[in-house]
Amino acid sequence: MSVKYTRRNILAVGTALFTTSVLGSKSVFGSTTDNDDEAQAEKNTIKTRKASCNCGQLSVTCVGPDPERISLCHCYLCQKQSGSAFAIQARFPREQVTIKGKSKEWKFPIAGEEPVKYRTCADTGATFHFCPVCASTVYYTSDLDSERIGVKIGAFADPAFPPPKITGFEEYRHPWVMNIKKLAMKVVA
Repeated sequence: MSVKYTRRNILAVGTALFTTSVLGSKSVFGSTTDNDDEAQAEKNTIKTRKASCNCGQLSVTCVGPDPERISLCHCYLCQKQSGSAFAIQARFPREQVTIKGKSKEWKFPIAGEEPVKYRTCADTGATFHFCPVCASTVYYTSDLDSERIGVKIGAFADPAFPPPKITGFEEYRHPWVMNIKKLAMKVVA
């Protein structure tokens, strides 16, 4: 018996396998286990998480369940803005967020300036808020998503923070990022 697979079938299976192997996703095909039920209950638990700049002057407190959108972005804007090979951020509903302290704003794209020559996750506009004392970026707002506040997950300094659920702008990704364990690095304390 010959089975014909459509391109959509092949892409769906490939995406599911990629998600499982790279992001460690469970129940890709919708099956439920006791562990999945426990994970769902944990995800919906109300938590209080506090993010802050390095000096502590600017902080964001988020009260609610784990955010639905936690993204790892490889675009050049995120690389330059974070000073790293990528940036990871979580978006929380605005009503779950309390901001304390003073911040400086940096708006992208910059009004009146020549547009950047690469695509970014903020092409439609975003405002980044950083501490005027230590210059740490803590949160941002997107012109496309006024209902949420994005928080840089590094500002939480919490190794138990949930992992990213999506990744974007992979064409700008450093090739070694997906294979960090194979890098010949010396581990230092």
